[in-house]
Amino acid sequence: MADSLNGAAAFTRSAERVVAYLNEHTPLTDWSVSRVTNGEQIHVHVHHDQVISVGDRVDWNESFCSRMSAGAAHVVPDSRRDPQYSDLRAAERVGSYAGYTIRDDDGALFGVLCGVRETPLVDGETIDEELIRLLSDLLSSQLELSRGIERERRSIAIADALAHTDALTGLLNRRGWDRVLADAQERVDAFGDPVAVAIIDLNGLKCVNDTQGHLAGDRLLVSAAQALSAAATHVHRLARIGGDEFAILANGVTARGADDHFAPFSAELERAGVSAAMGVAAAVPGLATLAEAVAEADRAMYARKVEEHH
Repeated sequence: MADSLNGAAAFTRSAERVVAYLNEHTPLTDWSVSRVTNGEQIHVHVHHDQVISVGDRVDWNESFCSRMSAGAAHVVPDSRRDPQYSDLRAAERVGSYAGYTIRDDDGALFGVLCGVRETPLVDGETIDEELIRLLSDLLSSQLELSRGIERERRSIAIADALAHTDALTGLLNRRGWDRVLADAQERVDAFGDPVAVAIIDLNGLKCVNDTQGHLAGDRLLVSAAQALSAAATHVHRLARIGGDEFAILANGVTARGADDHFAPFSAELERAGVSAAMGVAAAVPGLATLAEAVAEADRAMYARKVEEHH
């Protein structure tokens, strides 16, 4: 799909051009467009990796960018001598810094355009603060346009995915689930949007089918689907992806918060009298795709199942 029709691709292209340009035209070795969400700063688009790599995650409150966004200097020639930054643990690795915030389309903090290097700047090395501010403003404008394009594109993609449902439970089927995953992966790669998944396997469906008949088995599956739906909100997509296997995609959920976030689904299943094992995982830009998160959640689910049977 052309960039003009794909907001995620357009923002990725703009962000990567900006960090590449700054890497070439400033004395700082590493430039990043990062995402700030749920107390973490995640580096999404990075040029060079002496200090920062794609997928690196830091505690927002302990970061240079947090200090900058709270009013400290935007350009720091020597962090170890700067009273606004020298107490940070990161100053041991970051000798010089520059950054400006990027705003999301609702005006809230999206992330930061920032650059670092291990050593302080030396005499004759300068960073054009106005250029960094201008480029961060342009990225904010690009993000606003990209989000608008994405909303329209996603509404079409999600409507298409929701057309693929499981006849018995009414949840997404495997094809619908795969399309939802593909849509979410684009947002993870472009914007660093947090997305987590849960894989759920029912216990004893085969036994119910064998001893009570397939109608009883179908009732168990419907009960499970209804319990999961009862715990779901607008941030979730639910699917039946196998005979006795269900999946949940949760937008806005990081790895740090995944276990707590999905706990209500386990509680609803238990309340409905449905025995099941669940595993959860999250995508991390540059480190774990959603396909890898699904595989990790699947492994965790089976480990839980084995643990419960012993």
